Amino acid sequence: MATLWKEEYKVGIDKIDEQHRQLFDKMEQLLEIAKSGNRNSNQKKCMEIIDFLVDYTVFHFDTEEALQRDRKYISYAQHIKIHTDFKNTVQAYKELLSTDFSAKTLKSFIGTMLAWLVNHVCVCDRKILKNIPLQSMESFADTESFIENVAHKLLTEMYNIPIRGVKSCIYKGNVDGAVIVRTVAEGKNKHLFLYGMSDKLAEILYNKISGMSLPHLDFLDEIEKSALMEIGNIITTYAMGAIEESHRNGVQFKSDLYVHEYNETDYNIINSVILEITTDYGKMEILYSRLK
Repeated sequence: MATLWKEEYKVGIDKIDEQHRQLFDKMEQLLEIAKSGNRNSNQKKCMEIIDFLVDYTVFHFDTEEALQRDRKYISYAQHIKIHTDFKNTVQAYKELLSTDFSAKTLKSFIGTMLAWLVNHVCVCDRKILKNIPLQSMESFADTESFIENVAHKLLTEMYNIPIRGVKSCIYKGNVDGAVIVRTVAEGKNKHLFLYGMSDKLAEILYNKISGMSLPHLDFLDEIEKSALMEIGNIITTYAMGAIEESHRNGVQFKSDLYVHEYNETDYNIINSVILEITTDYGKMEILYSRLK
């Protein structure tokens, strides 16, 4: 199995880089157990690792936040909110696994943790040293320019995948893609995001998250599924912040993953924007609709 930690993840602050390495090393141990097929016999070891991750995440976040206060980091308050939300996520998984230790839940935890860690280390934490805002409240001339910016944020800024072309499409009841992630964000209002991607693009994104290869799409396990769905949560969090400042707090996300085919039956999509994004690894279609 490939080593999860990569030198390219370094943010340039030795203490922070070492703590990140510790988190990735523990995730690698957990992943090895999950993939070994001996989860039940290793349940005690798994829970010890998860206990460490819960405690060490709190310790690590305290270290980062102290550093940000010393440096008067411009997005300090927003960074704390991100930390708080994720500490709650890790704690919720710990409680769930303590009462129902299952392969599905364990793998879901690993996929979610991996996707979140890579994004937070490579995108958010690198901005601390240069005092760059996590995200600016940009003004968009229309919804299409907003969605194009979301695509750029996801593909180019987060994962270094250049965009070769963009065109608008008419929504006909479905979104194309070998993998489709649906994320519904609900706070004051409800918003629907669909991310449809080619099999190659899904494979590349998963590899960039985990350093591992994505298996045949018909045989995805909970690690792969939860990691791909977490991509939807991550980019939708950014998108919601750009839509409306007040949505940065109190927003609930629910993501689902579909393979090969997706037709919307749960929500009545009336007004929507859909863009087709071309990359070197195939296309991504992104739909945005305000549901209410």
